[in-house]
Amino acid sequence: MRTVFYVFVITVLILAVVIVGIYLLLEGSFLPRRSSKEFIRLSKMPVIKLLEGYFYASRPDLYLKPITWSWFKKVFIRSETGDNYHGKVIPLDNARKIIKLDKPVEVADLEHIIPYPVARSIILKGPMPSIAVMECPCRAQKVNSCPRDVCLVMGEPFVSFVVEHSPNKARRIEVEEALKILEEEEERGHIHTAWFKQAMHNRFYTICNCCSCCCLGMASYFRGVSRIAHSGYQPIINKSSCVNCEACSKTCLFGAIKQVDDIPVINTDLCMGCGVCVSHCPLHAIKLIPAPEKGTPLDVEVLV
Repeated sequence: MRTVFYVFVITVLILAVVIVGIYLLLEGSFLPRRSSKEFIRLSKMPVIKLLEGYFYASRPDLYLKPITWSWFKKVFIRSETGDNYHGKVIPLDNARKIIKLDKPVEVADLEHIIPYPVARSIILKGPMPSIAVMECPCRAQKVNSCPRDVCLVMGEPFVSFVVEHSPNKARRIEVEEALKILEEEEERGHIHTAWFKQAMHNRFYTICNCCSCCCLGMASYFRGVSRIAHSGYQPIINKSSCVNCEACSKTCLFGAIKQVDDIPVINTDLCMGCGVCVSHCPLHAIKLIPAPEKGTPLDVEVLV
């Protein structure tokens, strides 16, 4: 009986040392950083969820690492859902509007835009704009990845938090550089997505630029998990202007455009309305139009 007690005490002490060690590693001192205090004060979440959000925001690369392990993936996939963590596809113009926001925004419930039971609020407080670029934690999982400095963190205290906790992987940037990152990713054929997470206080916190080869969120979507919401737009092709160059079908990450009898045909069931085909059409023969049956666009000009 005494042996069991000693084992228990030693185990507790080891766990305490490990927890304190991780805390010191992340905070850099016994006193928490100001951004950590602000992060904790954001909302009343359960302690476990708060710790998850803290770890996710401070070291997203380590947080996501287990999903690359085959055994973990098999276990995780059984209960995988998009409810607690999901993205909204946004065309380039709508992404630009978010980046250019110069005043606080508070939209508490986006059920008509983000059709998930949790994590669907946009609350961006002053000073605005507040933007950071950080290394994409999905691309960090691969040795030969697409360019990594592409994740745009939005608003306080998220920006201060990632910059203070990961100074080697995140930095503050101005609007002009953020827009340049969006445009460069668009040229690469990558899609823009606004991400929401329950552990991030049920809020929008970042614009990711997603590729099908590295993005873990898209990988989960292609496994059949509804993790990404439709943009609310759909492309239409002007057949009289189209010369069947196949640029649209080659750039579509969702495989939604196929050549049928030398004519591009859009599969609206597969299309997510990202708009990449529009920007890559050399003759401007494609445009986006509203598709209310697919969803409501995330257009901040309308929201505010």
